[in-house]
Amino acid sequence: MFVRFRQSAHRLQLSLVEARRVGGKARQEHIAALGSILTPPSVADRIAFWQRLHQRLGNLSNRIDAAAQAAILGAVHARVPMVTLDEQRALQLDNAKADARFWSSLADMHAATAEDHKRLIAKAETKAAASRAAAVDAEAKAAQASDKMASIERGEVMAGGLDEPIDVERYLRRAGWKTSDLNHARLLHAVCDALGADAVIEQVVEQELKAGERAGRAALRRLARRIERL
Repeated sequence: MFVRFRQSAHRLQLSLVEARRVGGKARQEHIAALGSILTPPSVADRIAFWQRLHQRLGNLSNRIDAAAQAAILGAVHARVPMVTLDEQRALQLDNAKADARFWSSLADMHAATAEDHKRLIAKAETKAAASRAAAVDAEAKAAQASDKMASIERGEVMAGGLDEPIDVERYLRRAGWKTSDLNHARLLHAVCDALGADAVIEQVVEQELKAGERAGRAALRRLARRIERL
């Protein structure tokens, strides 16, 4: 009984073969596959290979005695050396370093993402504060207009109020709104009326956050391409 080695382009295949004579002719009977390994193998490849090899030989213990197993292991070791204790420690150290780099990078990425969301929240809070202030001012002016309307209806003489009525679109354009902003506001108002403001605002904010993330990724890719050209 012996180990047959067959080398392909990138792998070494091992099988257990027994030589017999049948009818006066030498025959080789395949006993079992002993596995394969990449060539050249890494330390991790060799560890995994030897673990599987011992499992396979254990399954063949009813056919192979201890002496035969020792001979097989020696033949395999000559082609695929067993991993030494120093190699195991070196691999453990390399893996520990790789784990440290990976988790450190992941921590930095999540921390950066958290900061991005904080900035988005701060920006949204600033806009919300400005909108609340504008709402308070508008409510005050609405109250003044209601008081003036009531006074006029009572027949009181009022000063002013003789120019053209306030045009909302003209007012917003003076404030810097574009046609696309006005159309978006009209659409948002219509959808909020149909579906409810809370549900719509939640979805719109979610999409804006996603769009911001996509924009950030696109900017990062542009920077990466710029670095490659340097």
